[in-house]
Amino acid sequence: MRLSPLLLLIAASFLFAQESLPEIQRNIKTVKAETEREKTLMQEEAKRHSAFVENAKQKTAVLETQERELLKQADSLKAEIEKLKNARQKALNTARYYENRKAKYIEDLAMAIDSLSLFVENGFSHKNNEVAETLREISSQLKKDLISPEAAFGRAWEAMLERVRIGYTAETWSGNLEFENKNIAGKFFRYGMISAIFISQNGETVLWLNSKSGKWETVDENFTLRSALKETMRVAEGKSAPKLSLIPIPR
Repeated sequence: MRLSPLLLLIAASFLFAQESLPEIQRNIKTVKAETEREKTLMQEEAKRHSAFVENAKQKTAVLETQERELLKQADSLKAEIEKLKNARQKALNTARYYENRKAKYIEDLAMAIDSLSLFVENGFSHKNNEVAETLREISSQLKKDLISPEAAFGRAWEAMLERVRIGYTAETWSGNLEFENKNIAGKFFRYGMISAIFISQNGETVLWLNSKSGKWETVDENFTLRSALKETMRVAEGKSAPKLSLIPIPR
């Protein structure tokens, strides 16, 4: 008996279907399992993404807070810098003001010391040139900023105090005197800043200092004055008993 080709094909397809059903079921299970695994992975990924987004939001919030704080600090620093600028400018202005005052004070002090040197130089002619030169040197050093105003004032004050002391002291000393183009050795006697006399070693030259003109004048042939001045010198040197002595004073 011969079967038709169509029947053979149907029979073969049925047998193939019968044999592949378990495999298909396994494949379906595999696909379901894979689908579940993919679903689980997607859920886990969604959780991680959600956690990442939440963490990012928190970090962003923290950064925004920090940014606001930094901006506040920056504004505060800007304000502080502006205050410091203003304070520095005020300090510079104050320093410049006092520097100008100091310069003016130094200028005025130097002028005052120079005027003192002229006053001393034109005063009683006893060591006046030395003191005047000292004062001029102090003024010069002050102008050159070699000494401070305080030091210049102190030194000038001491020089003038020493000059004042001359006014209420007396002294005798030996030395030479230039008179009429002659260098004469002898003894000097000074009484304050009022008068001074000079007697040569041989006793022939007797001079007295005219404090107004600053020049030494001779007693010439005034024997009374000559004797009186010699006696005054002996009293000053302690060679004669203390007594009233004659001292010439210019009118």
